Amino acid sequence: MKRYVLSHLPLALGYGVLVAVIGGKWWPFEWRELLQWSGWIVGVCVGVLILFMDRIAYVYAYPQEQLSQQFLWFVKNKNWGRALSILDTRRAEQEKLTFRSAIFMGVWVLLALFAITSTSGLFGKGVVMGLMLHILSDAWRMQRMNPEGLNRRLFWQIKREFTVEERVVFLFILSAFFGWFSFWVS
Repeated sequence: MKRYVLSHLPLALGYGVLVAVIGGKWWPFEWRELLQWSGWIVGVCVGVLILFMDRIAYVYAYPQEQLSQQFLWFVKNKNWGRALSILDTRRAEQEKLTFRSAIFMGVWVLLALFAITSTSGLFGKGVVMGLMLHILSDAWRMQRMNPEGLNRRLFWQIKREFTVEERVVFLFILSAFFGWFSFWVS
């Protein structure tokens, strides 16, 4: 679990601070503005870290798998740290994660549009953007290191093989929405 936090939190902080610096009205200095953008940065961190809940939901969706049974055994014995750690260590075994699928990514565009246009607080916007930051960073990393695994993870709900070019175009389109929404927030 420590690996998970240490690998994702710097990305969230960097992105959150970058958007806050670009979007904030820092002169003349106002404490209220600083507090709002602090809420944004915390929201991004929460959004990035909350995506781990997808792995826990997977355990209950597929209880017959050995990883799920092992996780539930640790939970039953109140060994929470080891239970979470095993999910992180064996993360490659969980390919059918709902929030990391292409269908959810499409739904996220609508969710982000709603959050950006309807939410006045920056914390909620940060949570929504943090979710996609995590999803996109994992997807681009997998595209580089394990393209077949990415194909299975993104399109498991769609019973069709997608070419490398189709996957890359899909990721670029989502990245463009993410970038547009990031600077719309600011």
